[in-house]
Amino acid sequence: MSNHKMDDAFTRWDELRGNLTILFRDKNFNRSDYMEQGIQLLESILAEVEDAAPINFSERFAFIQNNKQNHTAFRQLDELFKETKKKNARLRVQNTQKRE
Repeated sequence: MSNHKMDDAFTRWDELRGNLTILFRDKNFNRSDYMEQGIQLLESILAEVEDAAPINFSERFAFIQNNKQNHTAFRQLDELFKETKKKNARLRVQNTQKRE
């Protein structure tokens, strides 16, 4: 995934997160589709940059997949995105330094 596409993916998560925040705040149970979109988006990012997976990813991701209606799962998904973004940025810098 190119840097531009990666940035687009994180921007897409920001949009989904905003929608999910409202849906959870309003106790609207039509949030499973948005959670599923977030899950698929994170999977696509990590499929491209395998080393970007956060610590304990498998356990945390399984919890999210099994609890899509749960606010705690939403918060955990958001944390996984934040950690993945940071780790991806670190990997980009490391790869740039190796090329120099």
